[in-house]
Amino acid sequence: MKKITLLLFGLVVALGVFAQTEQQDWLVGGSFALNTSQNTTVSLNPAAGYFFLNNFAAGGVFQLSYNKTGDNKTTVFGVGPFVRYYFGKKELKPFIASEYIFTSNKFDNPSFRSTVNGADFFIGPGLAAFVNEHVAIETLVGYVNSKVSDIPSDGGVVVRIGFQIYLSPRGIVDTYRKR
Repeated sequence: MKKITLLLFGLVVALGVFAQTEQQDWLVGGSFALNTSQNTTVSLNPAAGYFFLNNFAAGGVFQLSYNKTGDNKTTVFGVGPFVRYYFGKKELKPFIASEYIFTSNKFDNPSFRSTVNGADFFIGPGLAAFVNEHVAIETLVGYVNSKVSDIPSDGGVVVRIGFQIYLSPRGIVDTYRKR
């Protein structure tokens, strides 16, 4: 009897993995980036979104980052919208993401201080690896283009690692009834 109960429990958990990106679901989480090649850059991007259609989410993202190269320091605070589209119905769900973040950039070094506005545009693919029916570890690899006032735009490839929590208003029982 124990084996049958464990098998049924495992089946129920596995079926729940397929229901995270349906219309009316929510996602909350974020990503973290660290770069220590020639300078030190730390970036945190918390986000929250809503699934307007199955597999299609839109929401808001915050950007907090700090960069130090020698005596030069840059602190960035930003906010903006994002969209995501997920593919498939498995524990590993690829997706495409795009963000447009309005930023406030504070530059500080021994000879001057300045704060200017700018914008960051990000687009790229990602992969959500669901560890259970509500939590996924995510990796994003994409292109980011940053524009700050009169400074020429700067772009490049960025890798982000993060997690998302997927919340459903239907509850687990309603989700299984639909299947």
